[in-house]
Amino acid sequence: MKRIFKHETVLVESRFVWASVLMVLAFCVIILRLWYLQIYKGSFYKQMSENNRIRRIEIPAPRGNIYDRNGKVLLTNRVFYDLVYIPQYVTNREATFNILSRLLHIPVSQLEKRIRIHRKRPEYMPITLKRNLSLHEVSIIESNKVILPGIAVNLAPRREYYADIPSHLIGYLGEIDDSTLKTINEVSSHKYYSGDLIGKQGIEAKWEEYLKGHDGYKLIQVDAHGRRVQSGEKYLQLPQVYAQVGASLELTIDMDLQLEAQRAFKNKYGAIIAMNPQNGQVLAMVSSPNYDPSIYQQSISREDWQALVNDPHKPLFDKTTGGEYIPGSIYKTVVAIAALEEGIITPATTHRCSGSFTLGNNMFYCHKRTGHGLINLREALMYSCDVFFYMVGIDLGVNKIAEYAKKLGLGSQLGLNVNLEKSGNIPTSEWKKQKFNQPWHPGDTPNVAIGQGYNLMTPLQMVSLYSVVANGGTIWKPYVVQKVANQFGDVIKSVEPEVLSTSDIKPETFKLVREYLKDVVMSPLGTGAKARIPGVTVAGKTGSAQVVSLKKADKFVYDDINDKWKEHAIFAAFSPSEQAEIAVVVVSENDEVGGGGSQAAPIAKRIIEKYWSLKKNKSVDEMI
Repeated sequence: MKRIFKHETVLVESRFVWASVLMVLAFCVIILRLWYLQIYKGSFYKQMSENNRIRRIEIPAPRGNIYDRNGKVLLTNRVFYDLVYIPQYVTNREATFNILSRLLHIPVSQLEKRIRIHRKRPEYMPITLKRNLSLHEVSIIESNKVILPGIAVNLAPRREYYADIPSHLIGYLGEIDDSTLKTINEVSSHKYYSGDLIGKQGIEAKWEEYLKGHDGYKLIQVDAHGRRVQSGEKYLQLPQVYAQVGASLELTIDMDLQLEAQRAFKNKYGAIIAMNPQNGQVLAMVSSPNYDPSIYQQSISREDWQALVNDPHKPLFDKTTGGEYIPGSIYKTVVAIAALEEGIITPATTHRCSGSFTLGNNMFYCHKRTGHGLINLREALMYSCDVFFYMVGIDLGVNKIAEYAKKLGLGSQLGLNVNLEKSGNIPTSEWKKQKFNQPWHPGDTPNVAIGQGYNLMTPLQMVSLYSVVANGGTIWKPYVVQKVANQFGDVIKSVEPEVLSTSDIKPETFKLVREYLKDVVMSPLGTGAKARIPGVTVAGKTGSAQVVSLKKADKFVYDDINDKWKEHAIFAAFSPSEQAEIAVVVVSENDEVGGGGSQAAPIAKRIIEKYWSLKKNKSVDEMI
């Protein structure tokens, strides 16, 4: 019995020792773990703890305002409400999105898509699920915040658009795409993230670096649900970095003149440009039809988007710099200058117009089928006689015509740098050989001489051409932004007029052509008489550009053809005829019968008349 008892005592003591050892080891492990967490990694976990109760709120900077030349606001900002998702505070994304879907009638798939698109955005930065919430939607979210952890309503300054804004000139904002995001942060002084808005067209895009402000942020204390803590013993006063508003732009555009141009061009398609011939400042730009730039900062249905993209009148396309048109008879001014400079004609030279001109087996008609009779250059421009210019064009040859066209600034980009700018086309014999692998035929030249055939010009080039004629040979680089000012009003950049080149054409040639172009408008017999303004001289040239070759036989009824085949009505003018202050070009696409004289000239008249009215009123105000 004693042996058994002794054996059991030893066994119990042994187990006690091992249990004690295990307890000591466990206690040591706990002590070591506490030391590791509280001392060795203490600062790290303290920071994590702070991060869990400190939320960073981004403060987007307002973009800079855009003003016209007289200080009138063209574009500013107002506050919008955005629905945002903050990843670090969302506990159950699926449940949260289901609730949001029911509350706001947004498909869950649409919400998930927004997360996928911006998955690379830092976790502390909110992802915008929906922009421009209504006040009703804001109240719904705010009243359900308890069941929507990680969902918030943020205030965001965004562009405020109005009905008459020249959208092609100003441009629009859109979310930055991945390809742009990869490169822009390397060259820009701003920091961009997925989902940020960036200028996509027009001035918004070209002057993005100035217009975009520097974003700020603030730190707030939140509870376990991500809701802000506003008071209490442990409430923290946290710092913030204030947003810096973007720089403002002062344009060369006169908004009163711009609005008059838009009103005068109502229900027409095409383009208008008004420019100061003495320095290249653009005074007004219209591309019609217009579009509403606010569609890019709010949701747009696929059907509405397709309707815009497929509209045959191309509302999203800036026709002022990107539209290439056959210039028609406004090109006769180029041929007249070339012929005078080369001695092909003099002011006294005459040609007989019988209504048509025969070259080989080809017959070329004048717009007046009964003919103009024996006429000189002044009358040929005033009546827009085609036969006279057929003959002069044949004597010059296509290459000589092209030489003078290029001297006048045609056939190349002018560098306005607002939207896509095309170069137009000034045909030569070599050009045709390269383009079509065909020689230049004598029958090609008559059409070129009256601005038809292979000729192409943008409205910007057209107004530049007549500005060059008006100022006597100086080709100015056109521009629309003249000053950039910071948030304090200090000018940080000024844009000065820039001469691209100066023509070697004789001053007396320009003077003679200006005199003849004045007769086009000021003479009762001129084709541009509908642009005449009492008390001021206007010089100009009418044009009708054929879209396709149409035979104007008696049985042909112009109104019965498809609108897209109708001629473009064009008119180019400047005023006054000497020392001109304004040049205007109107290109009205597929217009009614009558051409530039009946359809485009009255529009140019309204714009020029408005210019002189504004100048007179400004002079009176300055006197007062």
